[in-house]
Amino acid sequence: MPENLIISLFVFGAVLILISILGGGFKIFSIAVSSNISSPFIRIIAFVLGMSAMLLALVPNMISNALTNPTELPAFLATETSQPDLPPTIVSDTPVPLKPDPTGFIVSYWQNVSAGRFEISWAQLSSRFQHAMHHDDYFDYARGLQEMQICQILPSDPILAAQDDHSATVTVHLVFQTGAQCIANEYDFESRLVYDGVSNSWLLDKNMIK
Repeated sequence: MPENLIISLFVFGAVLILISILGGGFKIFSIAVSSNISSPFIRIIAFVLGMSAMLLALVPNMISNALTNPTELPAFLATETSQPDLPPTIVSDTPVPLKPDPTGFIVSYWQNVSAGRFEISWAQLSSRFQHAMHHDDYFDYARGLQEMQICQILPSDPILAAQDDHSATVTVHLVFQTGAQCIANEYDFESRLVYDGVSNSWLLDKNMIK
């Protein structure tokens, strides 16, 4: 709508509203409004027409502003659409720990026994071994080793004979030095180990002299 027409409508509406309120008797620019307008009906009509004219002047202006920026959204409706899509997050599987060396385990077991660290060597036994050989009694295990009067145990030449995901077989040469004179006796042992996934360690499950 042309700007001049909008201004004219607005002024015309304002004049009608003044007539409805004052009943005339005023002058706008060079136009004098009669003071004889006293009919309530005419005043009501003037008020309605005045409001209509002012709304016609205001509403088209608001519509034209909206059409000028058709893509502009109110702040509470605005959304961010220009950001690039982020690449998907890739969660890698938890790495499986490498199994320790079975030959290193059997050497450490006999070293713990040789040094009198029986609580540590007891924990290196499987539950089956503890139950079958010592009735789950640590003191029975420790007492048997103390009665041997161990001076020293020397493990050597450990060889991995077999291994799978759950067990391993290791042969090892042992020199037992026992008694008051630390007399040496040599043996070849074949040891069966079982793998404990919780602690990621091997456990001694069976001992046999070859």
